[in-house]
Amino acid sequence: MGRVYLCLGKQAEVPYYFERARLHVWNVEELCYFVRENAWVLEPSLLGRELAEWVGKQCGLPELSAKLTASCREQDPVIAFVRTLFSYTGYCSMQEAEQIERILGISEKADGLERAKARGDYYLANGKYVMALREYEELAEDLTGREPSFRGSVYHNCGVAKARLFLFGEAAAYFEKAWRLTRDEDSARQYLIALRLALGEQGYVNFLAERPDLYAGSLKLEDTVRACEAAWDASEEAAFLRRVMETGEEGAADVGRSMVEEKLEALQGAYRACVEG
Repeated sequence: MGRVYLCLGKQAEVPYYFERARLHVWNVEELCYFVRENAWVLEPSLLGRELAEWVGKQCGLPELSAKLTASCREQDPVIAFVRTLFSYTGYCSMQEAEQIERILGISEKADGLERAKARGDYYLANGKYVMALREYEELAEDLTGREPSFRGSVYHNCGVAKARLFLFGEAAAYFEKAWRLTRDEDSARQYLIALRLALGEQGYVNFLAERPDLYAGSLKLEDTVRACEAAWDASEEAAFLRRVMETGEEGAADVGRSMVEEKLEALQGAYRACVEG
């Protein structure tokens, strides 16, 4: 049986807005959930007096608001705020709350670039590609003096986000930057994959003819492509397309069209979730 959460206070008339996450919270339970799930990407400065006041005025919890306001005067205000929030609401177990405190403590000590990258990594892992790019591209403008591994990771992840949005040419440019910085084999492989998709078959062959240094890597890539094609043939998606084609061949074109439209609607919804920002 899952954990049961008691509802405290009331639903806000005016929600609290976390700008970086593009998210509104409407009650104290949503606030607790957001802090728990987003500890790595929260700006510690957000957990302060303004939020404490919102808890009192909008959630109808003046006692908690006063405690949170008092926590802002502690030597380590971020940790004190989180500890007070979870202690009062009982939202997390003691072990969970301690882990979140540790994460926020690390985040508070990290510099702005590291926090921005952590946010980008979080959005990328959760399929929010436009939001991830917003973090990474802003970061990419100010990487002077950072170690190659950090810069390379930012460029590589930019490439991943661009590729997920089908911007393969732009993805290739980022993967190339990452590869030249770190000589990482994965960045080189992703560079070739993005180029293969961006240039088309003949354009890709012409490119390789001028880049003998990438020939060995391209051979490994073709092994990967063959494995992907085999996996596709065995996938549920390929089976679905075969069923649609068989339906059409059997004279039930309207049924096949309905199947495709339903599938497309689901895919469009998933894509919109990826690009919303």
